Amino acid sequence: MRKGLMVMVCLLVLPALFHRHSAKAAPTLKKIVLIAGKKTHGPGEHEYLKSVRLLKVMLDNAPNLKGIKTEMHFNGWPTDPLTLNDADVIVMYADGTDYKEESDPLFAGDHWGIIEKQMKRGCGLVVLHYSTFSPVKFSQQFMEWSGGFFDYESGKPGATGREAWYSDIKTETATVRPENSHPIAQGVPPFELHEEFYFKIHFQENDKRLKPVLKVSIPGVDREQTIAWAVERKDGGRGFGFTGGHFYNNWEVPNYRKLILNAIVWTAGVNVPAGGVESKSYTDQEVNNLLYGKPIKGLILTGYHSIHHPWQETTAVIKTSLELDPRIQVSVSTDIEDLANKNLREYDFLVLNYNNWDKPGLSDRAKENFAGYLSKGGGLIIVHFADGAFHFSLPAGASGDWPEFRKICRRVWDHTGNSSHDPYGKFQVDIVNSKHPITKDIKSFETSDELYFQQKGDLPIEPLITAHSKVTGKDEPLAWAYNYDKGKIFQMLLGHDAVSLKTPGVNQLLVNAAVWISNREPVEY
Repeated sequence: MRKGLMVMVCLLVLPALFHRHSAKAAPTLKKIVLIAGKKTHGPGEHEYLKSVRLLKVMLDNAPNLKGIKTEMHFNGWPTDPLTLNDADVIVMYADGTDYKEESDPLFAGDHWGIIEKQMKRGCGLVVLHYSTFSPVKFSQQFMEWSGGFFDYESGKPGATGREAWYSDIKTETATVRPENSHPIAQGVPPFELHEEFYFKIHFQENDKRLKPVLKVSIPGVDREQTIAWAVERKDGGRGFGFTGGHFYNNWEVPNYRKLILNAIVWTAGVNVPAGGVESKSYTDQEVNNLLYGKPIKGLILTGYHSIHHPWQETTAVIKTSLELDPRIQVSVSTDIEDLANKNLREYDFLVLNYNNWDKPGLSDRAKENFAGYLSKGGGLIIVHFADGAFHFSLPAGASGDWPEFRKICRRVWDHTGNSSHDPYGKFQVDIVNSKHPITKDIKSFETSDELYFQQKGDLPIEPLITAHSKVTGKDEPLAWAYNYDKGKIFQMLLGHDAVSLKTPGVNQLLVNAAVWISNREPVEY
C-alpha cells in the first residue's frame, strides 16, 4: 500500500517538475524591430525599405547567430505601435529632417512619447544615417538614448538652411577603422568605403558611457571623425548610431554588413559572436523569395492602342506600380498574338493595356488560349480604354470584333452608343465598397484622368469605386471585380496616361487587384 502510494505521488509530481523544467529551458528570444522610412531619393540611395528587408534576411539566416526574432515595418512606423512594447531594440532607418519635425517618423505625432516609454523600460535604440538628425529640443534625450545626434540648429546664430548646421556632410571614398575593442567591432578590420559621411556629430561633454566604434579621416576635413558610436545606459538599454547608410550597394561590402549586424544584435542585448555576425550578400530576388516565398508573376499585353493613349508610357508605369509589391514580377509583351504563342498558365495574372483600334482582332488560337486561361482560373486586369478592344464599333470594324470579350470585359466602350468621358482633369475617386480585398484600407483620393461613363454591358457589376461626373451629374462606377468561370477579373476605367496611373490610390488598386486575382494575401511594403 505504501509502495503504491509512493508510485502515485511520483506519477503526479514528475509531470509537473518536467513541465517546470521545460518552461525554464525554453529560450527567450530577443526581439528586433526594424523600421523603414518612405523612399524619397533616387534608385540606390536611401533605400530604407530594401535595406530593412535585407537586414531581416541577413539576421534570420546568419549561420552563427541564435536567440533572436525579427520583424519589419514600413512607412516609418508600425501599423500597430503596441508591437514596440516587448521590443529589445528598435532600429530606425528613415529620413530625418532639418526643417519639418512632423516629417521625421521619430518626432511625428505621438511617436517620440512612445519611443520615450520604450527607452524607460530599457529597450535599445539604433539610428542609421538620416535618422541621426534631431532637433536641439530633443537632443538631451537623443544623446542619452543613442549617444549622439546630427545637429542642424547650433551652427551660425540666426542663420537658416545649411549655415545653421553644427554638423556637416561630405561624400567621399575613405578608409574607415574600428576605434577600440568594442563587441560591435568584432571581426571588423579597417576597410574602404564610399559613403555620404555625416560628421561633427554632437555628443554630450564628458559622456563616460560613449564608446567610439568607427572613425574616418575624411579628405579635406582637419580631424579624424567619429561616424559610429555606442552607449550603455543606466536603465540597462543600449544605443548605437551610424552616420553611413546612404548608398545601398555598400551592403555588398562584407565588413560594412558585419559592423551593422554586430551593432543591432549588441544593442538588442545579444552577445556578438566571436569574429562578428556572419552574412552573405543577397540579390533582391533572393531577399523577396526568402521573405515571401513563391513570386507572383504577371504579363502586361500591350504594343498598340488607340491614337489617344500613349501605351509605352502607361505600360512602364503599370509595371512599376505592380512591382511595388516585392513579390510581383512583371513581364511585358508587345505582341498581342503572344496570347496564342505563350503558355499563359506560367502567369498568375495578365494585364490588358491594348486596343486594336484600326488593326485586325485576335487570331482564333489567341482567343481560344486567352479564354481558356481565364476559365481555368487565370487572372486579368483590364485598364482604361482596353475595354474598347475587339469591338465592332472601332475603326477596324467587324474584322476585329470578338463577342466573347463582352463577357470577359463586362463594360465596354461602344462608339455606336453614347459612351464618353468628362474632359481630362481632376476629380475625387470615392471608395464605395471598403470590404473588398482590392479596396480595403484605401481612402478616397484625388486623381487627374478621364472620367468614363455610359460603358455598355448587361452582365452585373458591383462598383468598388465611383466618381461624380460633371457631364452626367451622376456618381459613375469606375472599377469592379468579378469572375469569368474560375478566373478572376478586375476592370478599372482609370489610367488614361502616366500621370493618372502614378496616383498613389491607383497604384494601390492595381497591386491589390493583382494580389487578389492571384489568390495571395497582402503584405506590408
